[in-house]
Amino acid sequence: MRVNVGSLRPVTACLLAGFLVVGAAQPAAAAPRRAEQWYVDELRIEQAHKVSTGRGVVVAVIDTGVEASHPDLRGQVLAGGRSYGASGDGRSDDDGHGTHMAGIIAAKPSSDGVVGVAPGVKILPIKMRKDGGSYSDTGIARAIRMAVDGGAKVINMSIGGPGLANPVEQDAIKYALDRDVVVVAAAGNTARGSVAVDSPANTPGVIAVTGTTRGGAFWSGSVQGPEAVVAAPGDGIYNVLNEQGYGWGDGTSDSTAIVSGLAALIRSKYPDLSAPNVINRIIRTARDAGPSGRDPQYGFGVIDPMRALTASVPSVAANPLLDPAAATDPGPARTGDADEEFDVTQHGDRGGPTDQQVMVIGIGIAVALVLLLGLAVFLIWNRRRYRREAARAADIPDEVLDREAPGGYPPSDADYAPPPGYPPPPGHGPPSGYGPPSGYGQPSGYGPPPGYGPPGGPPPAPPRER
Repeated sequence: MRVNVGSLRPVTACLLAGFLVVGAAQPAAAAPRRAEQWYVDELRIEQAHKVSTGRGVVVAVIDTGVEASHPDLRGQVLAGGRSYGASGDGRSDDDGHGTHMAGIIAAKPSSDGVVGVAPGVKILPIKMRKDGGSYSDTGIARAIRMAVDGGAKVINMSIGGPGLANPVEQDAIKYALDRDVVVVAAAGNTARGSVAVDSPANTPGVIAVTGTTRGGAFWSGSVQGPEAVVAAPGDGIYNVLNEQGYGWGDGTSDSTAIVSGLAALIRSKYPDLSAPNVINRIIRTARDAGPSGRDPQYGFGVIDPMRALTASVPSVAANPLLDPAAATDPGPARTGDADEEFDVTQHGDRGGPTDQQVMVIGIGIAVALVLLLGLAVFLIWNRRRYRREAARAADIPDEVLDREAPGGYPPSDADYAPPPGYPPPPGHGPPSGYGPPSGYGQPSGYGPPPGYGPPGGPPPAPPRER
């Protein structure tokens, strides 16, 4: 596996919420690291998480150990053990290979991290060599037995070597298969000198995984051979590394971890399904690629997680990889199609909502609360602004406005009556029933000018001169 590690740069994710005409919030931008995981999108892994997250399943990673303190793996890694005869557990990794495999399988979604194929699983790390050292056949066999005895229902072996497994390894693999464990192993990489499917992947009953590129083409760095069972992405796989880092890996090691994650999703979704039927479901729902039927490059095809989780698949009584007929034909035609609409309530993860679903719900609630609070502040501010403008227009002091009657002020001409002793203002007549005040009359000595009579008729004619 080739690994490129860059320096860690802190990324701050922020949620912007604002008032829109329709009252909706803009979605937050995707995390940059998650955007590098092309294989997650190509395999529709996040859609598969609506069906299963792998919760309740233990996956053993037989490798260089796992850095359990990595932020994306914190809480996901069990103690495990060491198969090379030393004391201690498997929660350390100076190489980074095992940590990368564990991340591909089980990394938890976060705001600035990556996501694993089965983020609900627990990882059981079996460290099979000293840091920088080599591993032995007996160490591998011991690691397999330790994984089975430790409760693993899926064993990931992103390791391999030329030739066939020795009898000790074969016995250990049989020990796992007899105890209802799914064993997944890497087919091998040409860059490491492999020319055929490596051991232990070439052992009957084991899922041997080859690699593909973006778009599903066969990866040129992967070996091929008749023992190939399925293919999965193996070129440019971005995920966690040791020392709390992130980086890319190339190899069938990465492809194997993806398939191990799929096996865990199936075992969680169908807890009563036996290991042979889990294997059968994986190969029957794989999308055929290359020559029709099983071929040396893709095996039975490229894995399809959604189909594997939702399709109707006939059951089997034994491991189909141990049946000679399965070497050329996986059985009846595949059924079900994940491209069709499916009811999530019929396929939900029995362990409850995933961390990602909880995060999305929490963000939605937070946005709704922000919008409601903003609306309340806006209404209060708008009401006070209206009152201030009305007060300025009427030149009314604020303290008087604040004491206004609940019913508001009456109109200026409603039931107006002048003060005693004053006539009504221009344009206003006296109210109905209003008369002059008591004692009010014509001033003393006042009379009409000469020649004028009382109002009500024409003035009298002047006297004629005679």
